[in-house]
Amino acid sequence: MFNIGFIVSTSCIPYIVSRVSDITLEVATMKNLYEERMLAIRRYVEGEAPCQIYTRFGRSSRWFFTWKLRYDMYGLDGLKDLSRAPKHQAEHTDDALETAIVNIRILREQRDRDDTKYAFIGAVAIHKELHALGYVPPCVKTVHNILVRNGLVTPKPGPQTVREVIDRHYPAFDISLPGQLQQLDLIGPRYLQGSAQKYYLYTLRDVCSRRIAIETGKNHPARTICKALISSWQRMGMPTLLQHDNALEFRGSNRYPHSAGLLTKLCVALNVESVFVPAREPWRNGTLENFNGLFQRLVLKTQHIQDFSQLQHEVKAFELVANTQHPHVPLHGKTSQEYEQSLNFHPTLLSPDLTLGTPFHGTPTRNANVSFIWRIRKSGNITIASEKFAIDPDLAWDYVYATIFVKEQMLKIYHQGEAIKAFPYKREL
Repeated sequence: MFNIGFIVSTSCIPYIVSRVSDITLEVATMKNLYEERMLAIRRYVEGEAPCQIYTRFGRSSRWFFTWKLRYDMYGLDGLKDLSRAPKHQAEHTDDALETAIVNIRILREQRDRDDTKYAFIGAVAIHKELHALGYVPPCVKTVHNILVRNGLVTPKPGPQTVREVIDRHYPAFDISLPGQLQQLDLIGPRYLQGSAQKYYLYTLRDVCSRRIAIETGKNHPARTICKALISSWQRMGMPTLLQHDNALEFRGSNRYPHSAGLLTKLCVALNVESVFVPAREPWRNGTLENFNGLFQRLVLKTQHIQDFSQLQHEVKAFELVANTQHPHVPLHGKTSQEYEQSLNFHPTLLSPDLTLGTPFHGTPTRNANVSFIWRIRKSGNITIASEKFAIDPDLAWDYVYATIFVKEQMLKIYHQGEAIKAFPYKREL
């Protein structure tokens, strides 16, 4: 019988002893770090202020809130060092980078610095900041997954199949360049703390580049809105199409449905096609509706605005930040300004000398159009300006694009891009 053993050279013994010592020290260090974190959280639970805790331990605020967040999510196990064993090597993000991603999100949400006052907090914005800080960040999707994993983002729900059915054949614009389609909306009334004064915001957004323009006022008649629109177009540029809802300020008078409102007259005079979205479907201005919610959260709910002058100042400050600092997923992480510059886009600015006359009279151009996106009722009819038009009962619940050709005095109906009906129609301008 043979005895098989291992012969260890005496020259290797110091290395082995040193390596065992290193491992022992590493284990002890990990244990001490865990106990330090646990003691810090214990002091916090007992009511000690965070600043006192991390100062006492000679740590930073980032250190404390990182471990507090992990404790909130995973309990005491969250205070332990994460395993360094690679699960998916190609997609693995190291702990330091993940911590940076989490902390950037937390700091942006706090909004206690000038550079985070109106900052985005999504994966695209964080990815852009990581680049600026000198990191080599993972893809935007991985950044988003890290935010989800750390409980900072709620996963998006699945597609709304019911909405997809409802939206069948909804006329879609082929928008590929800035200046093709803008969305207009009215926000208000809004109130400042301790004041009964009503305030209104007139918001405009380019669907392609996401550039925005905001004006403020104390009332909302059509004349005020048109003045705000002129001011916006003088710095943002005019579109080919202006989309908006059916608010009375936009469409004119219920008493004289065939008489165009002031907004329509302004658009016709400037050769901008005014497009009315379906009644009671404000989400059709989805790009602008999303922005309005963002403005509400970042400005109206977080800033302590005292008067109208301060409101105007904050609105202009936010408009600048939104156009020059907010990155957008559809723009591949570019801001509105960067995207327009990459396309060498030059807007068609309205003359600074143009004012709204009293009364306003515009001369329709040859190509002046006014359009409506409308849903066919069960009867097969649509209603435009209180007048019914028979389309086709077989197309019930589908959407059509109805265009008034002002010079021709004709109303033409389009379904899925094809003209299916035409009616004589006179629109008083």
